[in-house]
Amino acid sequence: MKSFLVILAIISSSQLILAQEEVSTHSYVLGGSFNFLVQNNTYPLSSLSLNSGIGGIYSNSTNDTKNTTFAITPYIAKDINAHWLLGLQLDYRVGNYIAEDLIRFSQPELYDLERSSNQIGIGLFSRYTLNPTQEFNLYLQPYFEYNSLNEEEFEDTVLTQEEKASFIELGIGLGVLYNVNDRMRATLRMGGLNYINGKWEIVNTDTEKDFSSFGTNLNLATIFFGFEIKM
Repeated sequence: MKSFLVILAIISSSQLILAQEEVSTHSYVLGGSFNFLVQNNTYPLSSLSLNSGIGGIYSNSTNDTKNTTFAITPYIAKDINAHWLLGLQLDYRVGNYIAEDLIRFSQPELYDLERSSNQIGIGLFSRYTLNPTQEFNLYLQPYFEYNSLNEEEFEDTVLTQEEKASFIELGIGLGVLYNVNDRMRATLRMGGLNYINGKWEIVNTDTEKDFSSFGTNLNLATIFFGFEIKM
């Protein structure tokens, strides 16, 4: 973790040095990206990226499960120079997991399970474009974000549990830009390396724990498509 923070500090310092050495373009960028994912016959975890590990052991007798997530990330940023961009980003995600006719080992009756989640975050990011003069650009995107997550669990439409979590996330993402014209760009953003640290709780109980993770996050849920326009 310390090494990861040192890497981010070095990147930020390099960014400031480059910004002073090169002429700023003083142009603003308005953009956004989205991710939509549907999975069938999935293991009943959280419908978003976090999973508290609370609950029993489930067995699905029908293989009829569905996990749906949608995320949108609008942002505004400013070009510092040909390589660097600084910005402010919102991150909103919703998810829904449904499993029908489940069997729990502690109970003989079949029941339906649904988990509904929503997450909102705000953060700062920078972007370093490796080849800004080309039509297709590769970039690295260090970021810092604060998130709040709420998840409700229903058994046969009855609310049985509500969980809340808040966490910070530090990371470095990867991406590709395609310059449609002088003002518009198409974007493809992927995951990379990230560190998460936060706290979750089960509402109206004494259950509350800290959690953290560090590693790569390259998967379908971290691929975002979008557009941005220079203002």
